[in-house]
Amino acid sequence: MFDHWNFQKYEKDKTLKTPKEKFRELPVSKKLLMIDVLVSFLKNVNRKGYVAVDFYDGSIMYDFVTDRITICDIDLFQKAPVVNDKGADWYGTKRLKAPEEYIKGSTINEQTNIFTLGALIFEFFGSYSAKEVEQRYIQNRFVPCSYERWQLNDKSYHIAAKAVNANRKERYQTFEEFYKDWQKANQE
Repeated sequence: MFDHWNFQKYEKDKTLKTPKEKFRELPVSKKLLMIDVLVSFLKNVNRKGYVAVDFYDGSIMYDFVTDRITICDIDLFQKAPVVNDKGADWYGTKRLKAPEEYIKGSTINEQTNIFTLGALIFEFFGSYSAKEVEQRYIQNRFVPCSYERWQLNDKSYHIAAKAVNANRKERYQTFEEFYKDWQKANQE
């Protein structure tokens, strides 16, 4: 979804679409299946006692011919409990990091991974200007897109927004809780 080493290829040839652009053009139903896969994967990671570290859209490959989703680059996942020992230099892209991923001594756990999932959902179903993305890097802070630039219904927007609440106590506490609400909102 995030073609790390080929940025110049897309800049040189404006007719080429990045994987992210191609994914945005898929029907909503196919993109919703991606969320099912990510939730299943992250629930399993949590169930096995691990925390997803440095998990972002660059960890996801989507085959546009077969619609197959492959998760990769999980070598930094860690056995819980996990504590941020690097402060603002904690692993991950500033486009999607939870607030605790900037604070040395903070616990990195299921609520952190729920934030990451919510941020990915905003990436997949929301739209941002280049300036808005740049501000995430400058301010070290993820911000949801406005509702006007959201592809799904009102309920799903509020569920994703709860997942990325800066106050981790206000986030979903488990993937099960998140996914129950997510499925209900997207079946209507």
